[in-house]
Amino acid sequence: MRLFNRDGAGGAEITAAVGLIANRVDFETWEPVLPLGIREVCAIIGREPVAAIAAEYESGVSSEPVRLLQQAVALFTWLKIIPTLDAQHDSTGRAKRIGEHEKGLTALEQYKDEANIQRLAYEATDALIEEMERAEAEYWVKSPKCRLRAGLVISSKEEFDEFYVIGSHRLFITLLPIIREVQMGEVAPIVGRDMVTAMAEGNEPEFREVAARAVALLAMKKAVERLPVEVLPEGVVQVNQSVPMTQRVKAEKQARAAVAASLGADGKRALSQLEELAKERAKSSMTPDNHRGGPIIHSKGMTL
Repeated sequence: MRLFNRDGAGGAEITAAVGLIANRVDFETWEPVLPLGIREVCAIIGREPVAAIAAEYESGVSSEPVRLLQQAVALFTWLKIIPTLDAQHDSTGRAKRIGEHEKGLTALEQYKDEANIQRLAYEATDALIEEMERAEAEYWVKSPKCRLRAGLVISSKEEFDEFYVIGSHRLFITLLPIIREVQMGEVAPIVGRDMVTAMAEGNEPEFREVAARAVALLAMKKAVERLPVEVLPEGVVQVNQSVPMTQRVKAEKQARAAVAASLGADGKRALSQLEELAKERAKSSMTPDNHRGGPIIHSKGMTL
């Protein structure tokens, strides 16, 4: 699978894709690491769409998905290369590459730079998914990652945003297994699988509104607890970036715990509301006993 150097100009293509490199890159330095950048994108959207877009590139097609995939792969690859660019490696070990009168970045500056590159890589991947969604590309619609949405009460990023704004197609794809886990583990025991199927098909709007809110909030709770903080949109867990690393780790842990607790409490309230709706539905569906007894016969006559 090849995404660069089709016409022998791989270095120029990478420079154009990243857009932040001052000089033209040496493609021979990047070439062995590019497959690892491709693996990063495949882990998010699946191998099938990546392979289909790579086939377009190799056939000479210039399209928006090709450009966005190149950008995402180049950024993920750059993130793997850049930490060692300041070092000179040889058979005796490694040495500092910065000149005698040059000044390198501080550890905090390096961290902020690499965090920004990673954020850009995720945003490029998100833009790629959005483009495939907009174009309804067949290689995306029929891909295994996309088909994970089948049978869910929340089947798109836009629907998820109705209950908790994530603003990220990439994050929504990442959340799909957690959404299914919450739907089948928390919602189905309350309303039953038949009701879950009906809601996923667009029926039972009153139930779906409450169930989708519970699913969104509880899925985000699990995401905050389980996923690395860098894959979550900014604002979900806000941590002061300027504090020392030891303090930052502690602050991040506390922030994640507080956000997860808040999401969990709101999600449980939505589940309680869903239980009330289920009880009301069960009560209203009970067949009333309208039987009126006839006359009571006694041995000494008839009484009513």
